[in-house]
Amino acid sequence: MSKVTIIDMQPITPAVGGGRQRLLGLYHALGPDMHATYVGTYDWRGEAPRDQMLTPNLREVLVPLSEAHHASAEALADRMEGRVMIDIAFADQVHLSPAFLDVARRHIEEADIVVFSHPWAYPALREAVDRRQLLVYDSHNVESVLRLSLHEDLPQAAQLLRRAVECELQLCRDADLIVACSHEDRETFARIYEVPWSKLRIAVNGIFSFAVGATGPDEKRRAREELGLGDRPVVVFLGSDYGPNNAAAAYIADELAAAVPRADYALIGSCCQALDGRSRSNVRLLGVLGEEDKRRWMRAADVAVNPLDAGSGTSIKMFDFMSASLPVVTTPIGARGIVSPGEPPFVACAMADIPRTLNGLLDDAGRRASIGEKARKVVEDFYSWERISPDLGRLLQKFLSQRQREKPRFSVVVPTYERHHLLDALAACLEAQEEKDFEVIVVDQSRERWPGADAAYGFDLHYVKSEVKGAVHARNTGGRLATGACIAYTDDDCEPTPQWLANAGKWLADPTVVGVEGLVRSEHVGDPEWRAVTNVGFEGVGFMTANLFVKNDVFQRLDGFDLSFDNPHFREDTDFGWRMQTEGGVPYAADVEVFHPAHRRDIERESQAERNRFFEKDALLLSKHPERYRQLFLAEAHFLNTAGFWDHLARGAEKYRVSLPAWLDEYKAS
Repeated sequence: MSKVTIIDMQPITPAVGGGRQRLLGLYHALGPDMHATYVGTYDWRGEAPRDQMLTPNLREVLVPLSEAHHASAEALADRMEGRVMIDIAFADQVHLSPAFLDVARRHIEEADIVVFSHPWAYPALREAVDRRQLLVYDSHNVESVLRLSLHEDLPQAAQLLRRAVECELQLCRDADLIVACSHEDRETFARIYEVPWSKLRIAVNGIFSFAVGATGPDEKRRAREELGLGDRPVVVFLGSDYGPNNAAAAYIADELAAAVPRADYALIGSCCQALDGRSRSNVRLLGVLGEEDKRRWMRAADVAVNPLDAGSGTSIKMFDFMSASLPVVTTPIGARGIVSPGEPPFVACAMADIPRTLNGLLDDAGRRASIGEKARKVVEDFYSWERISPDLGRLLQKFLSQRQREKPRFSVVVPTYERHHLLDALAACLEAQEEKDFEVIVVDQSRERWPGADAAYGFDLHYVKSEVKGAVHARNTGGRLATGACIAYTDDDCEPTPQWLANAGKWLADPTVVGVEGLVRSEHVGDPEWRAVTNVGFEGVGFMTANLFVKNDVFQRLDGFDLSFDNPHFREDTDFGWRMQTEGGVPYAADVEVFHPAHRRDIERESQAERNRFFEKDALLLSKHPERYRQLFLAEAHFLNTAGFWDHLARGAEKYRVSLPAWLDEYKAS
C-alpha cells in the first residue's frame, strides 16, 4: 500500500468551485493499493477541525488557521485595497498556525508520495520532505502568471507577486513530477521556469460522469413532463457569475433568443444575476439550482449552447452538457482543450454562425442524437474523474517505482488488443535484446487480462489494462507513463531483431537527433491476397509506429500523438513523425529492424474495403501539413490505385470541416 499525502490550504468538501472539485476528482480513487490523505484548512474563521473519510481511499484532515493568522491576513488585505491575499501570502504567514504545520509534517513523514496542490505551503514544509519520497506539484494553474494578471495593477503587491514566483519556482525545481491541467500550462512551465519536459505530465479536468447515466428518450420525456414543458425545443446554458459567462448569457437573452425564436432558452447559474432581470418571453432565468434540478433541465433540453468569446482553460460546463448526451453548439473558445477521437463531439462555429448552426441542429433530430451519443462517450472515456483518478494513481506509482533506481535508457511501449499469443512472442524477442537497460509498458485493451502480465522477464514490465479502446490513446498512455530517456514504439505482432535497441541507441547518441525511424520488414509484398506492412521505399515519408523512436522530452513537448486520428487510427504516426522532424533530426536507420508479418485480406478488419475507408484521415493530415501531404500524396499515389480514395477523402473533408485545395483537382481528373 502506497501512502499519498496531499497538502493545500482549502477544504475539499463541500466540493464547490473548480479547485475543490478537482481535488476530490483527482484523489478520490487513485487505486486499491493507494491511500490518500488530504491535509488542508479553511481561509475563514469559525470552523472546527475535521477528520473524515470522503471515499474508501481518500481521507480529509482539516486544521483551522489561528486567530493571529487571520488577523495578519486581514491586515494585508487592508494594505492591498481590500483584495484577499491569504493564499499567496501563506508561505510567510503559516508560521502563525503551528497546529496546521504540525499535522502536515506528521502526514508528510508517513507518506511515500507528497503532493503540493498549490505552491503556497511548500516553503514552510520543504524541509519535512525526505528525498526518498516522490515529490509532486499538482498545479491548478501556472500561479505566477495567473496572480500577475490579477494584481499587476496594484503597485503595493509587487513584492508579494515576486514571492509567489519564488514559491512556485522552488517547487518546480525540487519536484520529481509536475502535473498540469493542460498542455498549454506545461508549455508555460517549460518556458518560464525551464522545467525539463521529461517531468511534466497532464491530468485534465473532468466531472463525475458515471454517477449519472446517459440521457435516453424516456428520461428526456419524463424530465419534460416534470418541468411542465410543451413541444417547443429547449436550449440550455450553464454559467457562474464570471465575465465571459455573463457575456454569453447576455448574448443568448439579447440576441440568440430573437434570432432563433422557435426555441425556449433556459439559463442556469449565477450568471443570471448579471442580466438584471431582462429577458424575452422565450428566455427563463433559472438562477442557481440544486444538482437534481440542474440535471432535470439538462435531461429535458434538446441542445446546449456555449457562446464564449473569452476565457482561458477548458470550459467545464461542456462536460456537463456532453455527459447529459446533449449536442452542443459552441465557439472554438468554448471548446478549447477538448480532444476526442475522430469527429468532434460538438459543433464549433464562429459567434456569427451560431443562429444558423442552431437552426440546423433543431431541424435534424438524428444528428442531435448522434452528436449527443458521441459526446457522452468522449466524456466517459477521457473526462470522467472515475477514469482520471486511477490514471493519476498509475502515474504516481510509476514515478515512485522509478524514484528508487536509475531511469532506464529506453521505455518500450506496446499497445495490444485481443492478441495475447503475439505478445508472448514479442516478449521473447525483447528478452533477447542485446541492450538490457530498458522497461516495457504494455497497454492492453483486450476483454481479458493478458496471462503473461504476471510472468517474470528479463526486463521491467509495466502492464496497463485499459477499458478505453483506441491505438492512439494506448500509445499516448504508454508514452506518458514512460520514464526512459527514449521511447521505443512497436506493435504487438512485431518481432524486433536482437540488435534493435542497441543500434537505435547509437543513432540517438547524436544530440541533434530527436528520434529514429527504423526499418519495418514484411512478407508477401505485392501479393493482393495479403496486406504487407513495410516502410521500404517510403523512408522518411510516412513513418510507422511499428518501429519508431522518440526522445522522451520531445514526446512530451509534442503532447504525444494527435487523438483526432483515432477511431479508426490512421495517419497518427505520419503526423507525429512530421511534427517530430520540426524538433530535430529523425534519420531512417536500416540497422534498427523489426519484422512485421503481413495480414490476410480475407480478415474483415484487414480487407481492402475496410482499410480504404481510413483515407478519411487524409483530410486531417492535409489540414495540418498541407505541403508535406502533397509530397506523400504523390509518393503513395493512392489516388491512382486505391478504389474509393476520392470518396473517402471527400467524406473526411466534410467530417473534419477541411477545405480541399485546388491542386487536387488536377489529379482527380486523371
